[in-house]
Amino acid sequence: MTANQDKRLPERFNNNGEFMEKLIGEHLSAAKFYKFVTPSIIMLLFISLYSIVDGIFVANFVGSDALAAINIILPIGALVMGAAIMLATGSSSIVAILLGEKKTEEANEKFTLICLVALVVGVAFAVFGYVFIDEVIRALGATDRLFEYCKTYGTYMIISAPFMFVAMIYEYYIRVDGKPGFTLVLYVSGGVTNIVLDYVFIVIMGLGIEGAALATLTGIVLTFFLGAWYFSFGKTSIKYRKPHMDWKFIGDSLVNGSSQMVSELSTGITTLIFNLAVLRIAGEDGVAALTIVLYTQFLMVSTYMGFAMGVSPLISYGYGAERHDQIVKILEYSKSFIAISSVAVFFIAELMAPLIVRVFVGLNSPVYHMALSGLRIFAVAFLFIGVNLFISGMFTAYANGKISTIISLCRALIFVAIGILTLPRFFNLEGVWLTIPFAELMTILVSVFFLNRYRKRYRY
Repeated sequence: MTANQDKRLPERFNNNGEFMEKLIGEHLSAAKFYKFVTPSIIMLLFISLYSIVDGIFVANFVGSDALAAINIILPIGALVMGAAIMLATGSSSIVAILLGEKKTEEANEKFTLICLVALVVGVAFAVFGYVFIDEVIRALGATDRLFEYCKTYGTYMIISAPFMFVAMIYEYYIRVDGKPGFTLVLYVSGGVTNIVLDYVFIVIMGLGIEGAALATLTGIVLTFFLGAWYFSFGKTSIKYRKPHMDWKFIGDSLVNGSSQMVSELSTGITTLIFNLAVLRIAGEDGVAALTIVLYTQFLMVSTYMGFAMGVSPLISYGYGAERHDQIVKILEYSKSFIAISSVAVFFIAELMAPLIVRVFVGLNSPVYHMALSGLRIFAVAFLFIGVNLFISGMFTAYANGKISTIISLCRALIFVAIGILTLPRFFNLEGVWLTIPFAELMTILVSVFFLNRYRKRYRY
């Protein structure tokens, strides 16, 4: 810390932004670092867990066809989530840098603007999706056997779009505001509501897959209102202000967050490709098995996703405040976490694979054996995913959306497409399961290349 920075620090410890300023401005110990990022990890684990509970209720009380239908509809959710995350990550890293530069009023105006943009885009998506729901479902590959399940679940997912868009903005900006713990409150509240209503709507009221969709929608709406309450009535450093239209900021947000959009959209595209490939090889039961594997992937990968989300505001703020020394520490702590967690997640997935699959389907089901084999092969990817997700998120935090997008495209689309088009030709269904490990391993080469190339520019 320079002498000038040291003299300015007491002036900065006011009611606005004091938490982030204090964290970056002083010695960043490992304990303080993990205390800041842990809520985001728990939050993502909880989100994935209550998504899996959805699948468990549907599989056990509705049937494997309904479970397969959820996976057919997944690209719709991926598109909504991807667009929402693009706006949230792209804009929040810019605003975090502005806060680091002490441009608080400009940061507030841009926050308000992106909330309005998210709401408009979410409504437009919901209207379009509702009007063309039948055509969308057929395009996603729904068979006659799965169509009604897909339409019911898909309709509710489309209706949730406006709430999901704005709720995602709130979630990212609450962490930028220095209150990562409240994001956990948001998602625990929404998640518990979802799980309880799954039981009420599916088991007690017998609403089937409609009950699962309604429970999910209710959880999202609750999260939206809790976020709105936080910024309306909470003691925050980021506040609503009368916005000014700033097309450059919107454009920069889209570009900077495009890697997350690419990642989510690519997930939707590759899920569609996977569904079509598995339908051809193993039919509807194969899609049900794929759904179980993808649910497990979401749970395991959420550890890395939550970590990357938690670290990003620290990197962005530190970069804006020119605290490169602290960023170096952040990256050192991050390397240790990713190395340890990657090995741990891999072994957990391998050892617990039978138990995980058994939660969804019985031992005598053909779906069980396909899912068990798939999960054990798929688990190899967990050794590599954390590195790719973190490096992609790091470049987003530096507002370098181009590099982040390239990494996301490689891991979520380009190498996946290469794998799914070639590996099943040689290994049949096992080739499908090998695709993601292949894609993540190839992407590491790209990630490490860019990490080394930009080392001098960002001084890490």
